[in-house]
Amino acid sequence: MATRQPINAPTYLRLRDQIRDDIVAGVWALGSHVTLAELGAHYQVSNVPVREALLQLQGEGIIEMRMNRGAVIPPVDAKFIDDTYHLRGALQSMLARLACVRASDAQMRTLEALALAYEDAAGSGEAAAAVAANREFHHHLDSMADNAQALEVLQARSSLVDAFRRVHGYGQGRLDKVIAQHRKIVKAIVRRDAEAASQAVLAHTDSSRQDLLDLLKRARPS
Repeated sequence: MATRQPINAPTYLRLRDQIRDDIVAGVWALGSHVTLAELGAHYQVSNVPVREALLQLQGEGIIEMRMNRGAVIPPVDAKFIDDTYHLRGALQSMLARLACVRASDAQMRTLEALALAYEDAAGSGEAAAAVAANREFHHHLDSMADNAQALEVLQARSSLVDAFRRVHGYGQGRLDKVIAQHRKIVKAIVRRDAEAASQAVLAHTDSSRQDLLDLLKRARPS
């Protein structure tokens, strides 16, 4: 879930968030090249805020700038998945521990509701709906730890993975596994069992990593 900027925020910050969201939505495909002129025309802004937005996104690792040629949205490969999910597992297991200590009862109830919302989305059979609901669940879970810097790192690295998921979906039986894993995480968090929550999150991220690697293998042309 992208952080929404206030309406009086600089144009480049609002544009940065919109481009990030549009990459997830498939407006700008993974592996594609986009020019400043193309982006400026699409968003109806000048090249100056486009360039600033792209520099911000480059810092997040979401795009790669090309000298006088715009930017490339990098493809998701096996190394990216491995690196992202090892980092994600370390950060999210830490955040789960903190959530057990810092989260309010109201935040716990919201987490339970978002887990149910994910189950409804998974049952719809729509990959995009499941991706969005999963993003909401994990964003809230991570937010419960009250660590803004960790959240910023996770959001940036998650966008390209979500874009990949939107195209390739989930492996066979994956959605049912995610539901079971979410339930285990929620149960541990609600009990405020920091060790169980940390281990449940680590298992979940490693399972997601393996599913993505399997999808990547199937997506490669023979």
